Amino acid sequence: MFSISVLVAVKINRLIVPNEGISSMSKNEREQLNNKEERRYIAEGFRGILAVLNSNEPLEAVLDYITLYARRLLGADAVAIYRLQADTNELKIQSSHGLSKKFLKHSNIFLGQGATGQAVIQGKPFAITDVSKALEVFVQPVMPETAILLQILSKNFRSEISVPLIIKQEVVGTLNLYYAQPRFFEQDEIDLAVSFCDQTALAIENARLREQTKQEAIAAERNRIARELHDSATQTIFSANLIAEVLPTIWTRNSFEAQLGLEELHKLTQGALAEMRTLLLELRPIGLIETQLEVLIQQLAQGISGRMNADMQVHIEGEAVLPTEVKLVFYRIAQETLNNIAKHSGADKVEIELRSVHSIPPRKHKNANIAQQQLSQSVFMSIRDNGCGFDPTSVLGEHLGLGIMQERTTNNQFSLSIWSEPGKGTEISLLWPKNE
Repeated sequence: MFSISVLVAVKINRLIVPNEGISSMSKNEREQLNNKEERRYIAEGFRGILAVLNSNEPLEAVLDYITLYARRLLGADAVAIYRLQADTNELKIQSSHGLSKKFLKHSNIFLGQGATGQAVIQGKPFAITDVSKALEVFVQPVMPETAILLQILSKNFRSEISVPLIIKQEVVGTLNLYYAQPRFFEQDEIDLAVSFCDQTALAIENARLREQTKQEAIAAERNRIARELHDSATQTIFSANLIAEVLPTIWTRNSFEAQLGLEELHKLTQGALAEMRTLLLELRPIGLIETQLEVLIQQLAQGISGRMNADMQVHIEGEAVLPTEVKLVFYRIAQETLNNIAKHSGADKVEIELRSVHSIPPRKHKNANIAQQQLSQSVFMSIRDNGCGFDPTSVLGEHLGLGIMQERTTNNQFSLSIWSEPGKGTEISLLWPKNE
C-alpha cells in the first residue's frame, strides 16, 4: 500500500532532511518526523482549501481546487466529484482530475449502481480493492451502462473508493478516489477522504446560499421597482388619462380652463416620461454609473414634479466627478428625499441645490499614458421644501427612510444633515467629503 504517510516520508527524504540526518535517526524518531510532516502537509492543504472557500470564486473553481488537492494529499491517481440529480436519480461528474475523456463520456451512474451509487444508497464510504473483481462485491444486478464503465475503469485503475457528500443529513453526491494499483484502504485514509467531503459539501452549500441571496436580492429589487411604478409613473399616467378624458368637455365650456388643463397634462406626461427614464436606469445599473449626477438629479426632480403640484427648482453649479459608490449615495439620498416630499410633505415649493468644487489638478505621472481621474474636491447637495415638516427627535429611524439615509452615509466620509420643524418644512443636506 502507498499511503499518504509514505508520500510524506518521500518528501522528507528528498526535500527536508539531509540523507545523513535521516540515517542517524532511530526508527521511532523517523516515525515521529513523518507524522509531524504529514500533519503539516495536510494542514497546509486544508488551509488552502479554506482560503478558496472564503473567496468569491465560483463553485466550479472551488471544486476543481478540492479535487486537485485531494489527489495530491491522498496519493490518488484520479479524483472525481459526483453530484446527484434528484429528478433523474442519476449521478454526474461536476469536477475531476486524472480521468480519461472516454471515462468521462460514460461516467454517468444511476443510484445504487457501482461504488458511487452504493455510497449514496448506504450513506457511507464504499471501496473496491480490485476493480477487476468488482462484480463480485455488488449486491444488486449491474446495469449494462455500469458494466461498460467498470470495463473502461479497469484499463487504468485497480481500486476505487467512493465517499458520500452529506449536506444537512442528506446525501447529495460523492467524492471518488481512483488508484492504479490494488489497494486496501486504512481507516485514517478514509477519515481524511471524509474530511475532503466535508470541505466539498461546505463549498456546495456556500454556493447554494450565495445563489439564494442573489435571487432574493433580485426579487427585492423587482418588488422595489414595482412599487416605484405603482407610486410614480402609474399614478401619474392615471391622472393624465383622467384630464385627457374631460378636456374635450371643458374645452366646449371654458377654453381658458381647458388651456390650464393642457398645461397640467403636459406637466404630467413630462413627469411620467422622466420617471420611466429613471426606472429604465434602475433596470440597467450600468446606466446609473455612466450618467452624470446632474442629469440623474434633474430626472428625479422632473419625475417628482409630475406627481405633485409644486414649484420645483433645481440649481446646479459645477460638474460632480465622484467615485461610483459615492455618486450612487448622492443619487439614492436624493431619490429617497424627493419620494418623501411627494408622499408626506404637502409642499408647494421644492428647491434642489447641487454644488461641486473642482479638484486641484494632479501632478503629472511619470508614465504619461496613465490617465488620472480628477475627482471633485467637494460636492454638496441640499433639498429643501416648505411642507408640513416634522420633529426629528420624535421620529423613528426607519420612518420616512431616515434610517436608510443614515446607513447609506456611514462610510465614504459623508456628512448628512437633517433639519425639520413642524409647519416650517424640511431640509436634507449631504456633503462629501465631510469636514474633519
